[in-house]
Amino acid sequence: MQKMQEWYQYFYAGQDCAGILQNISTLTALELGQTSKDYDAAARHTLALLQAAGIPQAELLSFPADGRTACQDKRMPLAWEATVGKLTLLNTGRPNYDRLNFSGPDSSQDFVAADFQQHPFHLVKGSVATPPGGQIARIITEGQFLAGEDPRGCLVMLQPLTPPRAAVLKPILDQGGLGIIADYLQGRYKTPDALQWVNACTEGANWHVQADDRPFVAFSVTPRIGDFIRDRATVGALKARVECDGRRYEGTLPAVTALLPGRRAEEVWLLAHLYEPMADDDASGVATAIEAARGLMERGTPEFSVRLIFAMEFYGYAAYAASRGENLRPAVVGALNFDSSLAPPEQELRIHLAGPGTPFYGNALAELLVRALAEQENAPRFASNRYPGAYHDDQFLSDPSVGVPTLWPLPVHNEFWHNSSQTAEWLPREGLRRGAAICSTLVEMLANPRPEWLTQALRLAEENLMDDLRLLREKPFGRPAERIRHCWQREAERLQDFDRFCPAAAVQEAVAALAEKYRSLSVGLPDSEAPSSWRACAAAMVLKRETVGLPYDLVKVPAQQRRRLPDGVLYGPFANILANLDGRKDLGQAIREAEYEYRAALPEAQVKKYIDAIGYLADWGYLSMLQEVRIGVEEIVAALRQLGVREGDLLLVHSALSGCGHITGGALSIITALRQAVGPGGTLLFPTFTRPYIYLGDALNKNYNYRPFDPADTSQIWVGAVPQAFLAQNPAPARSRHITHSWAGLGPLAEECLRRHQPCDPPAGENSPLALACQHQGKVLFFGCSLASATFLHYLETHCQMPFLQPAVCRCRTPDGGLETVLIDKHLPGHRDFYCGNQAQKCKFFRRAFDRGLQLQQTSLGVGTLQLLSLPQLFEIGCQLLHEDPRVLLCDDPECTFCSRF
Repeated sequence: MQKMQEWYQYFYAGQDCAGILQNISTLTALELGQTSKDYDAAARHTLALLQAAGIPQAELLSFPADGRTACQDKRMPLAWEATVGKLTLLNTGRPNYDRLNFSGPDSSQDFVAADFQQHPFHLVKGSVATPPGGQIARIITEGQFLAGEDPRGCLVMLQPLTPPRAAVLKPILDQGGLGIIADYLQGRYKTPDALQWVNACTEGANWHVQADDRPFVAFSVTPRIGDFIRDRATVGALKARVECDGRRYEGTLPAVTALLPGRRAEEVWLLAHLYEPMADDDASGVATAIEAARGLMERGTPEFSVRLIFAMEFYGYAAYAASRGENLRPAVVGALNFDSSLAPPEQELRIHLAGPGTPFYGNALAELLVRALAEQENAPRFASNRYPGAYHDDQFLSDPSVGVPTLWPLPVHNEFWHNSSQTAEWLPREGLRRGAAICSTLVEMLANPRPEWLTQALRLAEENLMDDLRLLREKPFGRPAERIRHCWQREAERLQDFDRFCPAAAVQEAVAALAEKYRSLSVGLPDSEAPSSWRACAAAMVLKRETVGLPYDLVKVPAQQRRRLPDGVLYGPFANILANLDGRKDLGQAIREAEYEYRAALPEAQVKKYIDAIGYLADWGYLSMLQEVRIGVEEIVAALRQLGVREGDLLLVHSALSGCGHITGGALSIITALRQAVGPGGTLLFPTFTRPYIYLGDALNKNYNYRPFDPADTSQIWVGAVPQAFLAQNPAPARSRHITHSWAGLGPLAEECLRRHQPCDPPAGENSPLALACQHQGKVLFFGCSLASATFLHYLETHCQMPFLQPAVCRCRTPDGGLETVLIDKHLPGHRDFYCGNQAQKCKFFRRAFDRGLQLQQTSLGVGTLQLLSLPQLFEIGCQLLHEDPRVLLCDDPECTFCSRF
């Protein structure tokens, strides 16, 4: 380890920090405007820096910026230009921050709250042009929007802690909003006059506006000004002049690369991103990487070639990697990402190890470096760095389908992430020096690895195995024998990667020694785990990756069917699960391996979520399903027959697409099977409930699931994928007109059951499909979901005139695009005892109903259950129970603020 210490001290003393700072300052200034022209200028300047440093083979590359081209499932952004972006508050005067109500001496004057020409961060990238001279727009607050105020043509001022992302932008645009104003800021209390650089203000997971993102205008303001805007918009009508000349277009996205040839052609990549205009994120990374390459070049020809890649974060890296081919493991040794790699003395630094799916000797060397520098006074304070070995956005190339394992030094805390205070003057000089020295040392170690480190790496691997065994005993989960075996295999695989620079015989000897250590540690460990239905489901599935790169933008999926994947794909165990799918091991093992890599057991609900997402990716061609217990139309029909569904039945259908495991053909297979089961003489009714509530009971809406009712917008339906698929499959189905609790269906009795249900009737009253289905001797089917979905119980409440039914105030979209406010009586606010998921059968009502003879038919399907109840029997017994105990549907928790009132 002495050589590592020597190298660190050499680079610490020899860094040209003044030059690094100058380069950071210049590059940050060039990137500040955040437009495509600024990108081009920054790239050309970076090319000049490489050339001035004498780094060979420097060149400027170009990738599409058309919002359509996809590289490794990352869709490239649209190009964007702007010179004007101005928000002028009308007749507010200048805020006086010394007064509680912000009032200044003259409220007749206008106040410029945001101006792109004063600071480009004021205008959110992707904003589009207003009419020449601007337009007058109202400003409403986020709370007012959620309470039902009409946002058409308005800017919505978000709450201080609301990130300007898809979760808020999409619903605001859905309702005709012009855009948003945000004062979300990391470090807001220490920098109240700073701005957030807004990234990922889009309608999906994408970081940049793409071709199918709708137009908007958005501003970023300081926390002080945000408070002022919210205050003015709360106490009265607030108008503003909005000016913007933003333009989205198809252009190009530059990247810069250079190659320092080594004695061998295999490359070590140095990654630092352009185009995020903060000094530490990542102008410092670009400048530090160039300095590291310059220092390496001064020391002679490296063993491995070193390639510098400066591009847009995530998307640019994916584009460059894709341009080099598919799996790059033979050509690329590994990588070091320089993003935000300061190491201030007061903070801990963590060297994030590459995801273990691509074995890398660099992981072992990084651990050894942390140990070597533990007692060095001028070295960073290190946080533990062994686990998890992830695939974050700066390490996603570690995915085995790409094959570029990536290390990433990063401070544990980033208090001023994307904060405009992040200028070159703000950078802590000692933190910059230490961070640059660490990165340069890592570059030297990766490019010039020494064979004698193999012995130290073996000792480290043995100690790691003993630590894994200790943790296994402290936190037992999974299969103990398999768990320690997986830890050994990961350690052995990265030892095997030392054969890139060590004699093969020496490497095999080390691997054999580690195997002997593993055998001695694993004696007597059991190789079983507690049974679990969802883990058994996963164990029956074997999948293989079919695309290069971790799925992200879901370009293979139609826009309306895209959904957010668990952990944002990159930021948790889901990426490890995907990386572990090799076409041989089953999904259950891949999930357990992710648990071992994260050193934490996953709850059953999370396992279910991962299985569902894996099935979704298989449905869209990202994975191929090599083996599974098939659940298709034939199997579903057989289960329905066994349950007691007969031709001619009338069924109310509650469903959960994922409740039984992966369904071949998805929701459409369920619908097809149901139609076959009831035959042409049968009737199916599906709930198509929506959430247009402003008030529900005495509760004001505070959630983004609110949408004004629009029967043409099937995305509003919140009761599952099966009803949505039914409406998509049947563009003009029979559907009731109710605003919150509509039903849709087909069959000879569908029209009769649905037509009486008027828009503002009680949702579960005598005119509802619930009542009419009961009159027609119907049944209620629970397909993969629990009895907690039993909306029919609300009909019992309404029929028996329970006192806890209360009015709801809702918004509806009118034919001309306007909004109408309506009152619905006897609505269904608050809590119920049966709102308890899979435990609903144990609630008071069902326990007593079963004691009275209520017949519940059940049969299994996959990992789930199908359940069937007779509506007339449920009605008769339910009415008896409610007359005997009007609180039978309410819970007995004294802390329940709703149920305890009755």
